[in-house]
Amino acid sequence: MEKWCRIEETEKDYGKEVASLGKRINEQFLASYIELDKECCDKFGVATGGVTEYINRLNNARFAPGRDDVLPRLVRYRNLRNKFAHEIGALRRVDEITKVDVNWLRSFDRDLLKKRDPISAYLKKARRYVRRRKIRRMAYIAAATVIVGLAVALYFALRS
Repeated sequence: MEKWCRIEETEKDYGKEVASLGKRINEQFLASYIELDKECCDKFGVATGGVTEYINRLNNARFAPGRDDVLPRLVRYRNLRNKFAHEIGALRRVDEITKVDVNWLRSFDRDLLKKRDPISAYLKKARRYVRRRKIRRMAYIAAATVIVGLAVALYFALRS
């Protein structure tokens, strides 16, 4: 009889360890999400909702490189963060988070700081495109000015 009691106690202890591990991962996830949210707030100059602002801008930037990988993850993580914030006891119950998710958030935060995220890459390409168009427009204007100048000079040369 004592042997069965020890097995049941061991199973209870194991269940507590698993629950504790899940809660710890959830806390790490929440801490990483909060750091990412702060970085996004700083990047976009908003007081709150930095990740939401990032998601909105990423929705508008359809041709941002890496958009299809990042957008679904950020939406999922924002929904999980909202669940933790608004549902009582969710931090202990939710077991959808893995260490991979926490590592991805931290990696994305580093990429955001180093401007290697999809929005930064998109803005860099957009600035490069605008700069090239401006140079091309200036070249057309210079060429047109030279052609007009040559035409005027030819006109006066033939007239005299």
